Amino acid sequence: MKSYCSFAIAAMLLLAASQVGARSDASTSPRHAPAPLAGRMRGDGPAPAPKPFSITRAEPGMDAVIAPGTKLQLVASGFGLNEGTTWVRDGKGSGFLLVGGLLDNVLYKITPDNVVSVFMEKAGYTGEDVDNVGAQTRSGRSHVLLIGPSCSGVDPQGRILWCADDDRKLMRLEQDGRHTVVSDGSGGKRFNGPNDISIKSDGAVYLTDNDFGLRGAGKSPLKEMDDGVWLIKSGKTTRLLSDKELGGIPNGVTLSNDETYLYLSAGDRMMRYAVKADDTLGESTLFTHGAGIGDGMRVDTKGNVYSTGGAGPGIVRITAPTGKLLGTINLPVLGAEPKKQICTTNVAFGEADGKTLFIAACNDVYKIRLKVAGKLEGPAR
Repeated sequence: MKSYCSFAIAAMLLLAASQVGARSDASTSPRHAPAPLAGRMRGDGPAPAPKPFSITRAEPGMDAVIAPGTKLQLVASGFGLNEGTTWVRDGKGSGFLLVGGLLDNVLYKITPDNVVSVFMEKAGYTGEDVDNVGAQTRSGRSHVLLIGPSCSGVDPQGRILWCADDDRKLMRLEQDGRHTVVSDGSGGKRFNGPNDISIKSDGAVYLTDNDFGLRGAGKSPLKEMDDGVWLIKSGKTTRLLSDKELGGIPNGVTLSNDETYLYLSAGDRMMRYAVKADDTLGESTLFTHGAGIGDGMRVDTKGNVYSTGGAGPGIVRITAPTGKLLGTINLPVLGAEPKKQICTTNVAFGEADGKTLFIAACNDVYKIRLKVAGKLEGPAR
């Protein structure tokens, strides 16, 4: 889910509405990215023009997902860069949201009344050599290090899993509070930086691994194997795909509601793979491509796929089970200095009915009510 951040934070891109070319619930005007300049780095340039929240409706079917006039709500701010959202049910008809603080090396907990607290310290890196870990990137104008956890999830037993990127491990929080290693690689070689997971009802875990757990990312001398997609099942870690086979650096991953397909993002492309009876992957197709793909993904109970674009633009793309674009949720742009990163990194369904979509947006967490429920992870705890 750390798309770069899992994701590599990029320069500000075109507004979502101008990219998908469809009607919007709020007025927007196309804005073009500045021409490249000599010596320009990611994050350089002036702050983008301000833009209000809007919903772009590319197909009439979008109305069955989000009612016209639905408002976006700000849940919390001040994260810098965040990722790895998961709703954890508490068995009392409620629960809480987990959010990974990529700069802070913690998992945050956000309660239904929007109170933020630290759920877990040192969730991305537990070592002491902080001067030599964490991939460097940009957040707005700031040069920052990605050291926190980029994914989280709940397994069928109600245990919380998370991606300890800079420890290069997938971890699990046991019911008694112990931290155990689910996997740190295969064949004596370590992961580069576990990025995102999707957990099947039989306990199998699909994991994407890329270079963002390493200082220097892909140039790091500590890199031990190619980026890829892995199956972790019954104590065994098996490579399913390399980045070359996928067609790009793997990032977001999610299972279809009936668990017959696995969706994977690489760049602005989303691939769909058939899931075999033994949980390995079969035939693949290009499911969709374009803006709003490249980071975390989730699927609702109707089979619609909600995907995020990572570093920009700040949109959530909603794609029908047929692969047709239904529309986008376009987050607001402050348009002021100090310049903030425009992004969407992860989404999670939550609250008692599963009809609230939480959106991790780098510095902020938002939520929006839907007309369709998402599949909530794990059992009530």
